[in-house]
Amino acid sequence: MAVALNKNRKRDSKMLVSLILLAIFFTQPLIPMEGEVHESFEYVGYLLIAICVCGRLYTTAFLGGYKNTALIDYGPFSICRNPLYFFSLCGFTGICLMTNHLVIIVLAPPLFFSVYHYLILREEVFLREKFGAAYEDYMQRVPRVIPDFSLYNAPETVEMHPKYLMRAFRDNLWWFISYPLVEFSEYLQEMHIIKPLFLLP
Repeated sequence: MAVALNKNRKRDSKMLVSLILLAIFFTQPLIPMEGEVHESFEYVGYLLIAICVCGRLYTTAFLGGYKNTALIDYGPFSICRNPLYFFSLCGFTGICLMTNHLVIIVLAPPLFFSVYHYLILREEVFLREKFGAAYEDYMQRVPRVIPDFSLYNAPETVEMHPKYLMRAFRDNLWWFISYPLVEFSEYLQEMHIIKPLFLLP
């Protein structure tokens, strides 16, 4: 079940990102490319992507090798039960901000969250069956997605599996590709190599 859920998550995430990429290449944003608002959205977006990558790597350092085999309730898992999804939401929101399309900024992150929300609910059923009362107690103590940093606790040392961290590093590199893609789409439009099909607010 866990493997199937993970495949569906990746498929749905890729579909949403692909639609956004099509939008930035073939539509014109309402916000002018030369304005300060445009630049501000890009900088904030890139900051959120950096937070996403760092957070996901930090989370993997605690989780790698133990997923679905042990209940990890310390480190990033002490502040929310789904830190990987929280940081993914940060990164996706960052991509949306960099598009400077208000429609995407307003509508896409909630859509992304709704995909993960139902995934999380299904995962919780699986984890309750696997870990029983221990997971029930964890659910009562720690919020589902939005972190509560006052709850943070971690042991002095944790056993880390380098191969999982390296895999996470490779997987997370694609988040940074979004910035040059956005810049490239703007360049193509400014040079009139690509003509936007319509204005997308």
